[in-house]
Amino acid sequence: MHIILEHVAVGEYEEALSPSPGISALLCVARERNLTSPKLPYHKVPIVDAAVVPPEQLADAVEWIHRTAEAGAGKVLVFAGQGISRPPSVVIAYLCLRLGYPFEQAVETVARRISPISLLPGLAAAVEEARRKGL
Repeated sequence: MHIILEHVAVGEYEEALSPSPGISALLCVARERNLTSPKLPYHKVPIVDAAVVPPEQLADAVEWIHRTAEAGAGKVLVFAGQGISRPPSVVIAYLCLRLGYPFEQAVETVARRISPISLLPGLAAAVEEARRKGL
């Protein structure tokens, strides 16, 4: 697990099965994964790995992180299979769309805490489209 911000962490599926202390909500961003009986607040956005992510899916994930953080629910673990592409990509979108980071700065912020990362194809364009549409 990699802590990106005080209220956001990135990890892999196995870490969501038995979350570390301090994790209080789970966001699954993997289409092929599911938690059947989560003991924490849980949301799923079924993003396909290595595919262009629809801006609406990014916005759904970003808004769930934002609402959870605003509710003071603690740290959200954003997870997928390996935690290398989809979770970091979603957190980058969150930094851009909710915290006002420029795209490159968001990538640098996440990349300083996670290595390696692999961004979803077309992520910058999807973030910009979500911003343009006010999602």
